[in-house]
Amino acid sequence: MCGRHGSVSRQAERADCSRQTVYDHAQRLVQTLAAHDQERQAWERERAQLEVKRDQLQQQLQQSVVVGAEELERFAVNCQAMGVSLRQAEELLRTLLPAKRVPDSTTMGRWTKAAGQRAGKVLAALDPVCAPRVKTLCIDEIFFGG
Repeated sequence: MCGRHGSVSRQAERADCSRQTVYDHAQRLVQTLAAHDQERQAWERERAQLEVKRDQLQQQLQQSVVVGAEELERFAVNCQAMGVSLRQAEELLRTLLPAKRVPDSTTMGRWTKAAGQRAGKVLAALDPVCAPRVKTLCIDEIFFGG
Protein backbone atom coordinates (compact mmCIF):
# COMPACT_ATOMS: atom_id res chain seq x y z
CA MET A 1 0.00 0.00 0.00
CA CYS A 2 2.91 2.33 0.61
CA GLY A 3 5.11 1.19 -2.24
CA ARG A 4 5.84 2.78 -5.56
CA HIS A 5 3.23 3.75 -8.09
CA GLY A 6 1.58 0.58 -9.39
CA SER A 7 2.57 -1.71 -6.49
CA VAL A 8 -1.10 -2.35 -5.59
CA SER A 9 -1.86 -3.30 -9.17
CA ARG A 10 1.10 -5.69 -9.24
CA GLN A 11 0.00 -7.26 -5.95
CA ALA A 12 -3.54 -7.69 -7.31
CA GLU A 13 -2.18 -9.39 -10.43
CA ARG A 14 0.00 -11.77 -8.36
CA ALA A 15 -2.99 -12.65 -6.16
CA ASP A 16 -5.27 -12.89 -9.17
CA CYS A 17 -7.78 -10.42 -7.74
CA SER A 18 -8.87 -6.84 -8.20
CA ARG A 19 -7.20 -3.79 -6.66
CA GLN A 20 -10.34 -3.21 -4.57
CA THR A 21 -9.94 -6.69 -3.06
CA VAL A 22 -6.36 -5.82 -2.10
CA TYR A 23 -7.61 -2.60 -0.48
CA ASP A 24 -10.40 -4.51 1.31
CA HIS A 25 -7.96 -7.13 2.59
CA ALA A 26 -5.57 -4.41 3.75
CA GLN A 27 -8.41 -2.68 5.62
CA ARG A 28 -9.46 -5.96 7.31
CA LEU A 29 -5.84 -6.63 8.24
CA VAL A 30 -5.53 -3.18 9.82
CA GLN A 31 -8.77 -3.76 11.78
CA THR A 32 -7.66 -7.22 12.89
CA LEU A 33 -4.27 -5.91 14.00
CA ALA A 34 -5.93 -3.06 15.91
CA ALA A 35 -8.24 -5.54 17.66
CA HIS A 36 -5.27 -7.75 18.56
CA ASP A 37 -3.37 -4.72 19.81
CA GLN A 38 -6.28 -3.74 22.07
CA GLU A 39 -6.54 -7.31 23.32
CA ARG A 40 -2.79 -7.42 24.03
CA GLN A 41 -3.01 -4.13 25.92
CA ALA A 42 -5.89 -5.52 28.01
CA TRP A 43 -3.80 -8.60 28.83
CA GLU A 44 -0.86 -6.41 29.80
CA ARG A 45 -3.09 -4.36 32.13
CA GLU A 46 -4.47 -7.55 33.66
CA ARG A 47 -0.94 -8.94 34.07
CA ALA A 48 0.15 -5.73 35.83
CA GLN A 49 -2.85 -5.94 38.18
CA LEU A 50 -2.09 -9.59 38.91
CA GLU A 51 1.54 -8.75 39.65
CA VAL A 52 0.44 -6.08 42.14
CA LYS A 53 -1.95 -8.57 43.77
CA ARG A 54 0.80 -11.21 43.90
CA ASP A 55 3.16 -8.76 45.60
CA GLN A 56 0.49 -7.87 48.16
CA LEU A 57 -0.16 -11.55 48.88
CA GLN A 58 3.56 -12.25 49.25
CA GLN A 59 3.83 -9.42 51.78
CA GLN A 60 0.88 -10.85 53.70
CA LEU A 61 2.43 -14.31 53.60
CA GLN A 62 5.70 -12.99 55.05
CA GLN A 63 3.77 -11.56 58.01
CA SER A 64 1.53 -14.58 58.54
CA VAL A 65 1.88 -17.34 61.09
CA VAL A 66 0.55 -20.81 60.47
CA VAL A 67 -1.78 -21.80 63.28
CA GLY A 68 -2.78 -25.38 62.77
CA ALA A 69 -4.35 -27.90 65.14
CA GLU A 70 -0.99 -28.74 66.73
CA GLU A 71 -0.21 -25.07 67.46
CA LEU A 72 -3.68 -24.54 68.96
CA GLU A 73 -3.23 -27.55 71.22
CA ARG A 74 0.23 -26.38 72.32
CA PHE A 75 -1.21 -22.91 73.01
CA ALA A 76 -3.95 -24.36 75.23
CA VAL A 77 -1.52 -26.59 77.15
CA ASN A 78 0.96 -23.74 77.68
CA CYS A 79 -1.82 -21.43 78.86
CA GLN A 80 -2.93 -23.99 81.43
CA ALA A 81 0.67 -24.54 82.54
CA MET A 82 1.02 -20.77 83.10
CA GLY A 83 -2.19 -20.57 85.08
CA VAL A 84 -4.34 -19.02 82.36
CA SER A 85 -7.88 -20.36 82.43
CA LEU A 86 -9.27 -22.09 79.36
CA ARG A 87 -11.90 -19.39 78.91
CA GLN A 88 -9.16 -16.75 78.98
CA ALA A 89 -7.14 -18.78 76.47
CA GLU A 90 -10.21 -18.96 74.25
CA GLU A 91 -10.63 -15.18 74.45
CA LEU A 92 -6.95 -14.62 73.65
CA LEU A 93 -7.28 -16.78 70.54
CA ARG A 94 -10.31 -14.74 69.44
CA THR A 95 -8.06 -11.69 69.15
CA LEU A 96 -5.90 -13.48 66.58
CA LEU A 97 -8.11 -15.93 64.72
CA PRO A 98 -11.52 -15.88 63.04
CA ALA A 99 -14.25 -17.12 65.38
CA LYS A 100 -14.80 -20.34 63.43
CA ARG A 101 -11.13 -21.34 63.98
CA VAL A 102 -11.13 -20.81 67.77
CA PRO A 103 -11.61 -24.05 69.70
CA ASP A 104 -14.00 -23.88 72.63
CA SER A 105 -12.83 -24.30 76.21
CA THR A 106 -14.10 -27.89 76.45
CA THR A 107 -11.98 -28.92 73.47
CA MET A 108 -8.96 -27.20 74.97
CA GLY A 109 -9.76 -28.92 78.26
CA ARG A 110 -9.58 -32.32 76.56
CA TRP A 111 -6.24 -31.35 75.01
CA THR A 112 -4.74 -30.25 78.33
CA LYS A 113 -6.04 -33.36 80.10
CA ALA A 114 -4.46 -35.59 77.47
CA ALA A 115 -1.17 -33.66 77.73
CA GLY A 116 -1.28 -33.99 81.51
CA GLN A 117 -1.78 -37.73 81.23
CA ARG A 118 1.16 -38.03 78.83
CA ALA A 119 3.31 -35.92 81.14
CA GLY A 120 2.23 -38.03 84.11
CA LYS A 121 3.60 -41.17 82.48
CA VAL A 122 6.95 -39.47 81.85
CA LEU A 123 7.09 -38.06 85.40
CA ALA A 124 6.27 -41.47 86.89
CA ALA A 125 9.45 -42.78 85.30
CA LEU A 126 11.60 -39.72 86.11
CA ASP A 127 10.53 -39.08 89.73
CA PRO A 128 12.22 -42.11 91.33
CA VAL A 129 15.47 -41.37 89.47
CA CYS A 130 15.48 -37.62 90.18
CA ALA A 131 14.14 -37.54 93.75
CA PRO A 132 17.51 -38.11 95.53
CA ARG A 133 19.20 -35.40 93.46
CA VAL A 134 16.36 -32.96 94.06
CA LYS A 135 16.62 -33.48 97.85
CA THR A 136 20.35 -32.75 97.70
CA LEU A 137 19.70 -29.69 95.57
CA CYS A 138 17.09 -28.41 98.03
CA ILE A 139 19.44 -28.82 100.99
CA ASP A 140 22.25 -27.07 99.11
CA GLU A 141 19.90 -24.28 98.15
CA ILE A 142 18.76 -23.76 101.73
CA PHE A 143 22.24 -24.07 103.21
CA PHE A 144 24.09 -21.89 100.72
CA GLY A 145 21.24 -19.44 100.19
CA GLY A 146 20.89 -19.58 96.48
